[in-house]
Amino acid sequence: SIVLLSLVLASSLWAEETPGVTETTIKIGTICDLTGPLAFYGKELSAGARLYFSFINDQGGVHGRKIDYIVEDDSYRPPKAVAAARKLLDKDGIFCFMAVLGTPSSTAIFPILEETKVPLIGPVTASSTMHTPPKRYVFALPGSYDAQSRIAVKYIVNSGVESPRLAILYQDDGYGRDGLKGLREGAKVHNLEIVAEETYKRGAVDFSSQALNLKKADPTHVILYTVVRETAAILKEAKRLNWNPVFIGSNATADDKTVALAGDAAEGYLALQFMDFYSEDLPAGAAYRELIKKYDPERSPGFLHAIGYTVASLLVEGLRRTGENPTREGLVEAMESFENFTNTMMPPITYGKNKRGGGDAAIVLRADVDAKKFVKISDWIKPEPLK
Repeated sequence: SIVLLSLVLASSLWAEETPGVTETTIKIGTICDLTGPLAFYGKELSAGARLYFSFINDQGGVHGRKIDYIVEDDSYRPPKAVAAARKLLDKDGIFCFMAVLGTPSSTAIFPILEETKVPLIGPVTASSTMHTPPKRYVFALPGSYDAQSRIAVKYIVNSGVESPRLAILYQDDGYGRDGLKGLREGAKVHNLEIVAEETYKRGAVDFSSQALNLKKADPTHVILYTVVRETAAILKEAKRLNWNPVFIGSNATADDKTVALAGDAAEGYLALQFMDFYSEDLPAGAAYRELIKKYDPERSPGFLHAIGYTVASLLVEGLRRTGENPTREGLVEAMESFENFTNTMMPPITYGKNKRGGGDAAIVLRADVDAKKFVKISDWIKPEPLK
């Protein structure tokens, strides 16, 4: 009984010493935009995570601990993200971060993660800065933007178009420049010409000059590193000019809202996606749709919602592997044990000592104008190796 008493004391002492962990709960924090330009994304994302955590908590939690999920608003502004991270750590005492929305906010808190040794699982951005070079406390999602460009080029080549002529319109920031880098790499691998490169500043609304310049170069395919509203704007401008190349966008354009906003200008529009909640026969996708029916029946499945749900499921798997006495370093080691993990709507995920990107593959979607949504038209495509 002395042994038993000392075990109980050791266990409660451990629980007190591990921030965010009690005998019955584990605190997890997310930072996302709830009131700024990406508020729609942030609300969808956090609702998806909450859906999965509700399911897990109803099963009794992870090793008997229920998830206490706290979401902080940063209005998509890096200084606010830093303040939110401090608040979650110092006031709320979270165990770890998950699903921080966007490259600027995620990057802004990197120094805090290093200093406090707190993991961030699944920042919601496909920027290569999340995993290159690898950072001990950051576990990125699959589908980096540069890889998406290379997948787009491979898809174009395999679609049998003779002598494709490529062009790109990209947002002038890390997101867009990642896409440009990948397009140049993909063009080099397949010996194709990039006939035009056009750019725009974040928040732009007029794309008439970019559309005219691109049209003059006469590409067969235009790759878009835009976001939802800007994608609809460039598709409408092309229709107005009676100009009909094949437009292919990154996963940031692959929200059904893009199709709704663009209307009939979205006819023939293609987008890449590293989430497959479209396939009827994928078990993880079927489970996701079932849980929506059970917990949030008014909702339709959506890209950002599915990402929040998936990051939550990755974190829960990591916590399971961490064991009954979770520590932050233990979580890092548990995440590093993922090898071809397939129980999600993403491509197989592998992490390791020096691998922090979960894998690169994407499916291709086509806009269905009548249904105002995207439909899946390919299986997983991996990029060609670089030359």
